[in-house]
Amino acid sequence: MLMQAIRDRAQSWISWVIISLLILVFAVWGINAYFEPDSKVNVAQVEGVDIGQQEYLRAFEMQRNRMQAQFGGNLDPELLEQLGMKRQILDQLVSEEVQLQKAVDLGFRVGDVQLASYINQIQEFQREGKFDPELYEQVVSRVYRSTAAWEYEQRRALILDQPRKGLFNTAFVTKKELDAIVRLRDQQRDVGYGVIKLAGYLDGIEVADADIDAYYNQHKDEFKTPEQVAVEYVELTLDALAKEVTVDEEALKARYEEQSALFVTPERRRARHILVQAPSDADDATVEAARKKAEDLLAKLKGGASFEELAKTNSDDPGSASQGGDLGFFGRGIMDKPFEDAAFALEKGVVSDVVRSAFGFHIIEVTDIEATKAKPFEEVRAQLEQDYRNSQAEQRYFGELDLLETLTFENPTSLEPAANQLGLTVQTSAFFAKSGGPAAGIAANAKVRSAAFDDDVLTAGNNSSVIEVAPNHVVVLRLKERRAATEKPLADVKEEIKTKLKREKATEKLTADAQAALERLKNKESPEEVLKSVGAEWSRPGFVSRDDPEIDRTVLADVFAAANPTAEAPVFGRVSTPMGDIALFGVFGRKDGDPSALSEDDRKVLEDGQLRSRAIEHFQALAEAWKAKANIKVFPDNL
Repeated sequence: MLMQAIRDRAQSWISWVIISLLILVFAVWGINAYFEPDSKVNVAQVEGVDIGQQEYLRAFEMQRNRMQAQFGGNLDPELLEQLGMKRQILDQLVSEEVQLQKAVDLGFRVGDVQLASYINQIQEFQREGKFDPELYEQVVSRVYRSTAAWEYEQRRALILDQPRKGLFNTAFVTKKELDAIVRLRDQQRDVGYGVIKLAGYLDGIEVADADIDAYYNQHKDEFKTPEQVAVEYVELTLDALAKEVTVDEEALKARYEEQSALFVTPERRRARHILVQAPSDADDATVEAARKKAEDLLAKLKGGASFEELAKTNSDDPGSASQGGDLGFFGRGIMDKPFEDAAFALEKGVVSDVVRSAFGFHIIEVTDIEATKAKPFEEVRAQLEQDYRNSQAEQRYFGELDLLETLTFENPTSLEPAANQLGLTVQTSAFFAKSGGPAAGIAANAKVRSAAFDDDVLTAGNNSSVIEVAPNHVVVLRLKERRAATEKPLADVKEEIKTKLKREKATEKLTADAQAALERLKNKESPEEVLKSVGAEWSRPGFVSRDDPEIDRTVLADVFAAANPTAEAPVFGRVSTPMGDIALFGVFGRKDGDPSALSEDDRKVLEDGQLRSRAIEHFQALAEAWKAKANIKVFPDNL
């Protein structure tokens, strides 16, 4: 009844969602309540809708995987802490929930056909250029419990994208604004410059031993080896427990039978259709006119007319008309009920009578049929075994986690009781500092380092609390050995201090010389002579652009930030480079970019970029306004 009500509300074959009421249900109760009924811990709540811990953990894990791929798998866990990624993910989920609820309130929807079309186009689900349902199941099941959960998230993402695109379509930029951007962006400046090298000043600098001694005595804190500790620890992981599970073949077969629906690809049909639109709320005259047109088209088909050509010229479905009416493959539960019933009742190659749906009148032809297929036990055994191991290990993991916490708390001065009872090994870390650094192993985790230097562990000598270093991976640690911070002897850091003082003195002299030279340039002395007097060479490349590859970007930035020159009054300036050198420059003229020289293609690219930037800014402002008015509760302790 619910699905029928949904279909009755549909307004357009492609543009509106068949499952609008279902979206409203999810917007009220949340997806976790449907797909993850055992999830009770929430990280936030938006207008009464819960954001579950499982949803958060999945988002966190996906973001972490993306970052690991970006950094080549060498992602320091401390970096995630420093970036505040946990809170960022939580804020993102809250913002998306606010936007989703607002989008639904505003009437935005995504239909099943639109969703199916989107999924069919994803290359990861295609073999030889065609959507492969088995591949689809395999790829999605690696991360999600079911394709239904994944499809919900895709539908959600598409709904979220609609108001953004709608706002993009309302953004505009005038020709006058584009011309101004081109004039500024493509501006060129007539420039001359020279670079005074710091290296040229270092050779002449002498540093007395007394200066080194004085600096060392005044800055001893700079030359300390930080306090370090080594810890003993035990760790409990789900993966280790899963490896210990004895696999029961009969249990796997029973599991296969219980979950047989997950390993079946239901019958799918490929069809093409011609739609003569007649909304369910159309008046009688409109409905009859549409019916008659459909019947006339059917007569032409029976008379030998081409289905493909009639669909291209007569179908009111913009998504399929250009494809000769082709809708691709679909299963049950995707299409409007009358359409679905007709399509699944037809033999291949047979054209239906006129079929009435919520969208109008259809003529349907089934062009291909994929029969129901069940994967044999042998094909899915590896997946079943892994699921079996994980499910058995999970039951043991949480029980042992509670026991680990109890035993290490009740025996605060030793890890041995917990290790002996749980069959764990007490391991020892290398020495590490609180700030991290090259620490390897368990100490690479910021939570571990924080716990190791907590007073209860460091001073009182107690076991730490249970530390979650990764999902389903915890450790408990205690202090093994402590090394106090020590001052490095002067002999070890003398050269380091000498180099530092030489650079400071050289930089001071370089800065004074550069400033004096700049004043001479402003007094209209010859740039060549001025730069020569400070051991540099004056270069005069003439007009350059903002991205000239031959000039240091630091210099270019100041050149284009300088005031506009005139023929009588060039502008001179100085800028320090990242290498410690100082560049002196002069700007002698300016040529603005020419809007008339911009090709139509380039102008279109520029306009699209400006529209996109403005739309993003406008949507961000709108989304923040929605968020400010929403009733939001967050539970950061559950992260």
